[in-house]
Amino acid sequence: MNREALSALAAQARADMAAMAYPARIWMPAPAEAGRHNVLVVGGGQSGLGVAFQLARDGVAGVSVIDKAPRGAEGPWLNYARMATLRTPKDLVGLECGLPSLSVRGWYAAAFGPDAWERIVRIPRAHWAAYLDWFRDTTAIPVRNGVELRRLEPQGDWIAADLAIDGRTSREYARRVVLAHGFENAGQWTLPEWAEALPERFRAHSNGPVDFDALKGKRVAVLGHGASAFDNALAALKAGAARVDLCFRRETLPEINPHRWAEFAGYLRHYPELPDATKWAIMRRFRLMDQPPTADGVNGCKAFANFAAHPGRPWTKLAVAGDAVRIDTPQGPLDADYLIFATGMRVDLSLRPELAAIEADIARWGDMHATDDPDPVLASWPYLGAGFEFTPKPGRNTPALSRIHQFGFAAGLSHGAQCASVSGHRHALPRLVAGITRGLFRDIEPGLIADLDGYDAREKLL
Repeated sequence: MNREALSALAAQARADMAAMAYPARIWMPAPAEAGRHNVLVVGGGQSGLGVAFQLARDGVAGVSVIDKAPRGAEGPWLNYARMATLRTPKDLVGLECGLPSLSVRGWYAAAFGPDAWERIVRIPRAHWAAYLDWFRDTTAIPVRNGVELRRLEPQGDWIAADLAIDGRTSREYARRVVLAHGFENAGQWTLPEWAEALPERFRAHSNGPVDFDALKGKRVAVLGHGASAFDNALAALKAGAARVDLCFRRETLPEINPHRWAEFAGYLRHYPELPDATKWAIMRRFRLMDQPPTADGVNGCKAFANFAAHPGRPWTKLAVAGDAVRIDTPQGPLDADYLIFATGMRVDLSLRPELAAIEADIARWGDMHATDDPDPVLASWPYLGAGFEFTPKPGRNTPALSRIHQFGFAAGLSHGAQCASVSGHRHALPRLVAGITRGLFRDIEPGLIADLDGYDAREKLL
């Protein structure tokens, strides 16, 4: 990686930011009182960095970004993400606010040479993490690492946020809060109910920590057909697992990826304007069509003779047998030493401790949309406003909910399946930021006339 070229690119990016700064006036200065912020952004990964940068470009000071992970470990990229490359096409834009010198393409060319970009099909996962780290430094976004959100509670025109900092709890306040702390920020990764009783020494979720080195010589069974199932199976094979069996309920793997269909400007920009019935119908099809795993993951697993995929073979029962687990399936039992569940996540706001004080008032799609095509999963998703803000259930007088913006996977029904992913940032981040600044501007509306009357910057012409 060419550090000298990256430093030169960072200098160029800062010059470009200065040249394209108009209007540069800070119209929303930081609150004078310590521990108070205009915006508290929870999550210092790609979404958190993007919203903080665009707020700064729009003249909003007093933005605090927090992340519970240490520096460099924000987001999934160097944690539970185990794919070789990003799933999305490499021509990603959105974080850089239209400045080529801040783009991942510019970074890649500087880091690895001008022809390197043309040689890749997709961006390697570790390189994307390195780009985000460079982006954070270049844009001078201050992120407080090691700070975890514990609880949110509306208090008048402010949202009180209880934070865990260095083992102690601290209360801070923000006019607006953005929840951008991961794919699961509206629920949690889940196991099938019948698997929860299995002792933890025998199991892991694919989107959590897995000690792959300990799987050397072991028989590993994976449940799931998505990208994370094959990525984890491949990681176990590379670590020296004796055998890996991957089972899933479907008779065949899905072959059509609806997320690729959705990558056009009309959908990405205007999906939120669609009628609720159309949104529901689109997302129902997304769920029914599902998403195929990556070719890299599937082909990587198939290269190992000790790998086997078992379509149409769901797991029905688990039983510990000594140091192993017997898995009952319709095709007969399967024995394994360790199980990895690639079973996705459950959207359920009641599972988020930080929302305990407000989740009962938050509207879900099941509260707001009647349909002849029911789906209990989609019905549990939050029903968000135009700026990704929470809305109250019918009959609930809780206007403070609009001060909390949910920017994650579960925003997909309200704002489109790509909204919080890399490929949707070009259109979703400006929409989120506009929702935040709209609310902040309304906060200062009572003082606008006095501020205008007090404006005395004179232009002496004679």
